[in-house]
Amino acid sequence: MSNIDISVVVPVKNGQRYLDPLLKEVFSQEIDANFEVVIVDSGSTDNTLNIIKRYPASLYEIRGTEFNHGLTRNLAISKAQGKYVVLMTQDAVPYDNQWMRRLVDNLASDERLAGVYSRHIPHKDSCALTKMIEKNFFTSEAGRRESRITGRQDYNRLTPQEKHRFCSFDNVSACIRKSIWQEIAFPETDFAEDLEWSKKVLEAGYGIVFEPDSVVYHSHDFSISGWYNRNRINSKKLYSLFGINNVSNFFKLALFSIFRTGRDFYQLLKGQKQFNPVFSDMCLVPFFSVSGILGQYKGVKEYKHENTSGRP
Repeated sequence: MSNIDISVVVPVKNGQRYLDPLLKEVFSQEIDANFEVVIVDSGSTDNTLNIIKRYPASLYEIRGTEFNHGLTRNLAISKAQGKYVVLMTQDAVPYDNQWMRRLVDNLASDERLAGVYSRHIPHKDSCALTKMIEKNFFTSEAGRRESRITGRQDYNRLTPQEKHRFCSFDNVSACIRKSIWQEIAFPETDFAEDLEWSKKVLEAGYGIVFEPDSVVYHSHDFSISGWYNRNRINSKKLYSLFGINNVSNFFKLALFSIFRTGRDFYQLLKGQKQFNPVFSDMCLVPFFSVSGILGQYKGVKEYKHENTSGRP
């Protein structure tokens, strides 16, 4: 019988930028439980493996071509001994030494909870645009949320956008119950395996909680092309799961581009003390705003083209 209560799972590849502070904070957690750290590396060529060797973590290595967001996490969880599995990405750094406990306490208090996820705040070295973008994600909100289907008819009546919010889950920093994962594993997919899993477990009768008191530093300084691709891929997934198609024609593309540009300018200026924007940030706003909307439009178009039975 294993004496491990919690397993921390981290898939990595060339993660040297944040991996050392991540592991340092994980092993500094104050929690009355035994935990292990399980890392799956998919072909790092930087200093990642040397960083891992400094810590008492279990390391498993796969080829880069074998990596899949869902299946690689399933592999790591299959190696985990804990009743609770804390999932992280290589660029998420715990904010304090209570981060893990605040996740696990939710699951320990309710056996019908499948997963709990953390609030994100931008890395301290993030640029103003990144801080503004991060602020608009569900994971940046301050209030605790619990999702549970209590009436199937009420759930079915939700709009696509409401279903997305209801099913939101983010394994950048999260904790799941291994026994429920054994029943419903992560899907084989290259994006949003966490959201797809959450939808399945909620529809199976389990609960999901957003715990804002468990906090991690996490953000991405996207390039314009990177932000376009992120929105394109995300839009394909949201359409496939919920039928979300906000930017369905050229008129809406133009309208949302104008609206988003104005909103982003306003948010940067309103939050000047918080975001500390510089002139170059302001100049980039229209390019980021329009590229994000264009990515949403293109993603649904691609999904429909790839799936001949796509939604009308």
